[in-house]
Amino acid sequence: MSDVDASTPSAEEAIAPDIDSDSDAAVETPAAEPAIAPPIQLEAEGDRWWLRLPSAPPVGQEANADGLTWLDLQQSLQQLLQGQENFWDAGAELHLFADSWLLDGRQLEWLSQQLARVDLKLTRITTQRRQTAVAAVSLGLSIEQPITQADPWQRKTSTSPIAAPLYLKRTLRSGAEVRHNGSVIVVGDVNPGSSIVASGDILVWGNLRGIAHAGAAGNSDATIFALSLAATQLRIGDRLARLPSSQAAGYPETAQVIDGQIQIRRADPGGK
Repeated sequence: MSDVDASTPSAEEAIAPDIDSDSDAAVETPAAEPAIAPPIQLEAEGDRWWLRLPSAPPVGQEANADGLTWLDLQQSLQQLLQGQENFWDAGAELHLFADSWLLDGRQLEWLSQQLARVDLKLTRITTQRRQTAVAAVSLGLSIEQPITQADPWQRKTSTSPIAAPLYLKRTLRSGAEVRHNGSVIVVGDVNPGSSIVASGDILVWGNLRGIAHAGAAGNSDATIFALSLAATQLRIGDRLARLPSSQAAGYPETAQVIDGQIQIRRADPGGK
């Protein structure tokens, strides 16, 4: 029998890799999952806070493109606000960007209550839905529906798009502001300290004692009408007028731009 060289490795030893337990061999770790941004965004600008809702569901559906429903947003907001009271001053104002979510008075009240629990005050809502705007005004909130500046070449053409009027059956109290890309009709009073900005006409079936800006997109043909006109300031297009007295005339009046100036006249039942 031949001698076996002890320095020659066996078959198993030749195949097995040489692993040093003390070596700095790289160990693969699973990649961290990307952080998922909450569907509701809370941001600060100066002493005011903004709350932004995600894109809204298509008309007639409950969930948006990401599968989020109103119930999901409620849960997200509660989680977002939990333990955050120290990040803002008590009573800080908050502006809600609601996109085109269809929100009724009960939903807006719920939002306001949740914010109030952490010392945030809901004061203004930007919305693309008229129903949401009406519900907000009924709660005494200011609303904003973005006003699109008109093309000066198409301003007087019949093909220019006209937004549906915003109809409000409520008195606007001091501090309330309404901005709408179309005409605004108020059945009620517009009190001092409140304001209406509309790209179309403004019609007030009551006392107009606040600020009114019709034709805000540059339409100097817009009209302001009130059963009792005693506004602190009137604007039509880029024209401005300050009324010399807050005393109403005692009959319905209209304000229009005539010969480049805002003129107030007794309302003509057969006119505009």
